[in-house]
Amino acid sequence: MSFIYHLKPVPMEGDFLIPLNDMDKSSELYVKHASKYEGREELMDESLPILNCKWNDVVQFSALDPRIIVEELKKYQTDLVINRREIYRVPISEIIGKNEAIIFDRDTTRKKGSFGILPHEVKVLSEENYNELTSVPKETIEYWKRVRDEGGKFLFFPFITHIMVKGKIDTTNFEIVEI
Repeated sequence: MSFIYHLKPVPMEGDFLIPLNDMDKSSELYVKHASKYEGREELMDESLPILNCKWNDVVQFSALDPRIIVEELKKYQTDLVINRREIYRVPISEIIGKNEAIIFDRDTTRKKGSFGILPHEVKVLSEENYNELTSVPKETIEYWKRVRDEGGKFLFFPFITHIMVKGKIDTTNFEIVEI
């Protein structure tokens, strides 16, 4: 069985994950989640091929278990603080057929600061198209090393396959695991 992962929001309000664009723009929750895009604000307006919606009209999942990410990231960010310690571990069968979803694999040859999403970087989420990751990609590790050595902002999921799920998502049946 293949899984996708989402860090459980703190606080989690209700039983649904909702896209950023569905949140009240004046709410503390929106402001907190929108702050993740500081320095990358143009990404928030990017259009997603296949889904025909904006980046912030989807809920993003990772193809790699965040527990694996944390263990590796600790090697490069020694002062790492984990604020969200619970993870939704979701079989892709909970998404396929219920929500429109795509797999987004950013082309690693693209220049830094290029936030456009190209058609060849996305495909429809399906059992056949999806491969759960089991280790941190070398591009992610190289990015973390550059941030450590040159300064900058440590991002949790650079160059890690994203699964973009359109609309709100019922979490009632999702397993929760701890970091």
